[in-house]
Amino acid sequence: MITDSQFNFVPPGSPLSLVGAAGVSFASNVVDLLGAGVGQAPPGIIGNAIPFGVPDPGIGGMRPQIDMPVGTAFVTANSATVKAQLQYAADQGAGGGYQPSTWYTAVETDAIAAGNLTAGQLLARFDFMPNPPIAGLRVRFVRLYFVIPSGTNFTAGTIAFSTITLVRDDQANKLAGKNFSV
Repeated sequence: MITDSQFNFVPPGSPLSLVGAAGVSFASNVVDLLGAGVGQAPPGIIGNAIPFGVPDPGIGGMRPQIDMPVGTAFVTANSATVKAQLQYAADQGAGGGYQPSTWYTAVETDAIAAGNLTAGQLLARFDFMPNPPIAGLRVRFVRLYFVIPSGTNFTAGTIAFSTITLVRDDQANKLAGKNFSV
């Protein structure tokens, strides 16, 4: 797996716990696509800046992906589920302290039950999505957001790590139907 140390939603060795009070949702680290970090002025850009995801790089080895493997198995006493979301935000600029603006959800999973979140399983795998079709939105910040319904919570469960990878190192088709019988 090829990763960049600046692009870690959940750094390896520092799992993100999804244990909290009922109905509390959890956010990962924020990735700054310009590399300076939240609260920092963007570095000078030579040439024309384009919105993230345009032009669309394609699929496979050319499109970055985000994996979210489960570290500690999820346990709940009140039927908690979790949705994983990939969210984008623009930069508020100097007047807003270079903080993220409103978060927009680009893609999300369905609700996933604790029984499906055993250690080592993938909670989700997302391709980077193109820039949201919102006029004037120039994406700078990206995060993962884990939504837990109100009135429910997990008593155990972590995301082991979540990084951006350019090339997958697993056999993606190992569980695909073979389309023949012997």
